Amino acid sequence: MKKNVNLRITSTQYSENLKPSGEAFLRELEKEDSLEIVTEGTLYSKNNATYIAYEEAEESGLDDIRTLVKLKDGQIRIRRYGKNEDDMDMTLAPGIRSITRYQVPMLPSMNLEVYTNKLTEDLDEEGYGKISVEYKIRFDRFFSRRNVLEIEVMPS
Repeated sequence: MKKNVNLRITSTQYSENLKPSGEAFLRELEKEDSLEIVTEGTLYSKNNATYIAYEEAEESGLDDIRTLVKLKDGQIRIRRYGKNEDDMDMTLAPGIRSITRYQVPMLPSMNLEVYTNKLTEDLDEEGYGKISVEYKIRFDRFFSRRNVLEIEVMPS
């Protein structure tokens, strides 16, 4: 059964820096960007999976985009659909490195290497609670960022 829910989606991006520490280096994370969106969505279960669907907000720069989040078997799949085609299809599972295609407005699509560090899901039997995933994104050899995505599901 589908039900309407409120969502708080927070995406935070960090750069990783290596700082000298004696004869070794310490990895430090420096916050670069953060975006929080509060929106309405739909929550439902199907074939032992939990689905969350919502429209992207204009402030994210992704207006007219629909996002579907699927949570099943300790992994999360995030798919964004645009007007004409699938803009993103990313599966995040702890300890798994994958390649995903990502489309940004006004640029050709690019392949991103994604490594998932951690996924926690704390949804109750009603589907309310929080999902958190930490992953590293890399494209080319020059760009690498650590990301934390949190989705809080609340009653509407």
